[in-house]
Amino acid sequence: MTKAVRASPLCIFLLLLAVLLGIAALRPIDHDEGQYVAAVALMRSGLPYRDFAYLQTPLQPLLFTPLAWLCEGWLFLALRAVNALCAAGAAALLYQTVCRVGGSRRSAGIAAMALVTSHAFLFAATVARNDALPLFLHMAGLALLNDALGKARRPLFFMLAGLLLGAAASAKISYGLPAAAIGLFALVNIRRLGPMSVLALAAGGIAGGLPTLILWAIAPDAAWFGIIDYSLKAPLEWQMLNQRTYMVETPLSALRLLRFLAQGSALLALVAIGVAIQRRSAKSSMTTALLDSVILVGLIAAWLPRPIYVQYLVPLLPALFLRFGLMLDDPRWSRPAAIAALMLCMAAGMAETAIRIAPNIARVHSPILSATHDAHAIGQSVRAAGITGPIVSLAPERVVDSGIPLDPRFAAGPFLFRTRDLLTPAQQTAFHVLNGASVANGLTRHPPAAIVTGQESAPSPASPQGLDASLIAWAIAHGYRAVSLPSGDGTLYLRRE
Repeated sequence: MTKAVRASPLCIFLLLLAVLLGIAALRPIDHDEGQYVAAVALMRSGLPYRDFAYLQTPLQPLLFTPLAWLCEGWLFLALRAVNALCAAGAAALLYQTVCRVGGSRRSAGIAAMALVTSHAFLFAATVARNDALPLFLHMAGLALLNDALGKARRPLFFMLAGLLLGAAASAKISYGLPAAAIGLFALVNIRRLGPMSVLALAAGGIAGGLPTLILWAIAPDAAWFGIIDYSLKAPLEWQMLNQRTYMVETPLSALRLLRFLAQGSALLALVAIGVAIQRRSAKSSMTTALLDSVILVGLIAAWLPRPIYVQYLVPLLPALFLRFGLMLDDPRWSRPAAIAALMLCMAAGMAETAIRIAPNIARVHSPILSATHDAHAIGQSVRAAGITGPIVSLAPERVVDSGIPLDPRFAAGPFLFRTRDLLTPAQQTAFHVLNGASVANGLTRHPPAAIVTGQESAPSPASPQGLDASLIAWAIAHGYRAVSLPSGDGTLYLRRE
């Protein structure tokens, strides 16, 4: 009996991981995945910013570099699987932390369920973006920090917590705000924590930020653009070009934020925490005060980028559901109405994912396996034709497993290609970037072995014929031979020798 009880958390973890892997296999491909998959693949021959554009802080491609060799030919699939593992690990850490801070196993289980049924979590866990790794690192940092606050407050605990929190920010810049809030909280409470603990936390945070600082020092202008300038300017430019400035305005942004919070238990948790703070009904402690600060800053971090997307809520989730878990032992959360509200919120969180994957379940179709098979076919076609050179595509996640190098000027997928006035010609050259205006000259100077199109063909006011149109026009003008891909979802253009 004892062994069975001890084994059950592991069984639950493995079941969660299996579910996330299944969703990852069935989820449609998101074009946001391209730059993250491409960055890991391009680590075989270069560094972010210096050798190819990367629009985030750089820890994820640095940490996942071994996968570029270990999983060659299956990298896209491997990155989705690793993200599922990171997300499942974050849920397990949440469960353990609620228990260690004083919550019951029941409360810890409900908090973990509230996390894993949130749409933001399910999205982060089942795509090959840079959301799951910093989620895991940040959750681990919070877990260690809560251990440090509740025990002997040894500086080593604070240093390791700072290292993990800083590393999360080195994987995704939006985790920098929660990390800064934790640092400020430590400074405000320096008398209670002790100077050595606060210094250890700061030292750990700096160490976690070193990957970003080092690569920034190597290519400062490109790093500044990728980490800061792009996110401040490019989304606004794209919405203006498409006559959708309402997407970045406050009214719609507020509605979108509420919508994403309501896709799961996050909104319910926020309301419950707000009521508890107002009534001062929750037991006050250093831990709850810290978590309240991080939750507030997490909301600010979700609100700042425009337009607001569901993944921007992910940095909020660890502190939010940890704080929520510590409230669930209140008898009021055992009432039928509270249980029904939680179940309804969890169902709402899973609904979006269920809708997205249902057609693929019905067809017994895996988009990621289909894309991988296309990539293998691309590699075979290029090698059979005896062509040398890189592949060009606005969907790099669909070609990195071909065995043919990706043209680093397309590392960011469609996101830099669709910009207009963001970079000068000199900056485009320095940052290894082409956009719609410069692509013809750029490809003429360095003709690729092949061009893959079909994923960015949707028309928009900014690009009436789709972003792929300029690539297709250049390929046809230069005599490239068109070959359909096995999936029927795109076209391969091969250079004629």
